[in-house]
Amino acid sequence: MTAPYTAQSAARTSAPPLTSRPAELWSARTTFRHGQCDPAGIVYTPQFFDVFNRMIEQWFCEHLGLDYYDILGARRIGLGYVSASAEFFVPCRMGDELEIFVRLAKIGNKSYALTLHAMKGEEEALRGQFVTVTTSLETHGSIQIPDDIRRALVAYGEKTNI
Repeated sequence: MTAPYTAQSAARTSAPPLTSRPAELWSARTTFRHGQCDPAGIVYTPQFFDVFNRMIEQWFCEHLGLDYYDILGARRIGLGYVSASAEFFVPCRMGDELEIFVRLAKIGNKSYALTLHAMKGEEEALRGQFVTVTTSLETHGSIQIPDDIRRALVAYGEKTNI
């Protein structure tokens, strides 16, 4: 059984809990379907990472105004995770709708960090933490964050007070 969300459990990670729904943070909703659940009707853990990844792609396209698929495809710039983790506070089940908020935690020279807060009603159901490194898909080595991506990240960070 998953422990209930408490201030103590929120303190285990470096990202603060999402105690309100700030208008500055981009969010999107998702509903968990039958095929994403185990036989008990609880969302199968790897499905959360798939949903988080889809939300990040959607955030790039819809909010940052950057074509995520062009970045990976024509531009041959990788946006791979160097670190990905999740902390679970309440179970999610088939039919549950979550609203997922994207918070920019940090921007470096070649990487940036995101925290995704998955809210089930007024409760934070889980929190994902991702560090993305930009790479050349030709050499597979890390590269500086391209200027247009950096500008979009910085603008989002300024708007959301990182």
